Amino acid sequence: MSFDDPIDAGPILGLSHQYFAYTTALAAVELRLFDLLAGRTLSEAEIRAELDLHPRLTADFLDSLVAVGLLRREAGGYGNTRLSDHYLREHAATNVIRYVKGAQFRWQNLLQALRSGEPLVTMKPAGATMDNLRQGKDDWRKFFAWADYLASARNVALARRFDWSGIADFVDAGGGNGTAAAHVVRDNPHVRATVFDLPNAKPAFEEQMARLGTQGKVSFQTGDLFADPLPRADAVLFGGMLIDWSEEQRLAMLRSAYEALRPGGVVLAANHMLDDARSANVASFMVSLNIMLVSKDGRVPLMEDCRSWLRQAGFARVEIRPLAQGESLIVGHKDK
Repeated sequence: MSFDDPIDAGPILGLSHQYFAYTTALAAVELRLFDLLAGRTLSEAEIRAELDLHPRLTADFLDSLVAVGLLRREAGGYGNTRLSDHYLREHAATNVIRYVKGAQFRWQNLLQALRSGEPLVTMKPAGATMDNLRQGKDDWRKFFAWADYLASARNVALARRFDWSGIADFVDAGGGNGTAAAHVVRDNPHVRATVFDLPNAKPAFEEQMARLGTQGKVSFQTGDLFADPLPRADAVLFGGMLIDWSEEQRLAMLRSAYEALRPGGVVLAANHMLDDARSANVASFMVSLNIMLVSKDGRVPLMEDCRSWLRQAGFARVEIRPLAQGESLIVGHKDK
């Protein structure tokens, strides 16, 4: 580097600023600021008094949250945005606070995982994980709120960008509370959907369908993805499912889908994938590291690995398309 040819430090500064913003949001969550502002607007002085904050930092703290879209500033003071009200209030059924805080724990121990090669918290098999959620409906709401939070852009893109015109019905395998299926049937009224999941998911599914007004368009069938056959359909959807399991389990899911599909049907797998050159898809690399911090078998796969699994499962033609926020959609076509 020379004086006349400086190196732009902007990318590193940008990473620092993202960390600062994330830490600022975590502080607001810890203070329960978003619960304090639920349904009302308070001045800076009122917020300081309620939360016992020092005046030196408070104005910049609050305006930083405005800048990142978590607060709105009005003449009378500060209030929540739709985003923070939906996801960051402790008393909201849709809050994802547990998972936002969990990310902080995982990533501050990345160095330990890099040296050991082991996940920091080993995820239990799906059945055991679901059984643990029997503790109460609120646990289910929080679990599926997190899943909906991760899949919000994916669900909209899947419903609107894929051509559903030739599909009468589909199965959302491991579809939980049915949010993805609801997006599809609301944007494509001729389509009917079945969510296939473990029995403990059904109460959350029924609540969500009632809230979204999709009863009668989306049904629920109890089953274990690795033990029971999928219902017959024109399409089978796996939303975010190809990153959580071992290669053998991924193949088993895809073979189950192939058997369930009518001739000419399609399997749809929507999740993060790495291109074969492992180029700079930042979101997918970060998701891969994140899943490896909690799962011994999980990781974001290469696109070529996904193509290979679908071909091994029997799909004659395979294509991959961009979807949303760094995620991709892989489509496998069964012969007619």
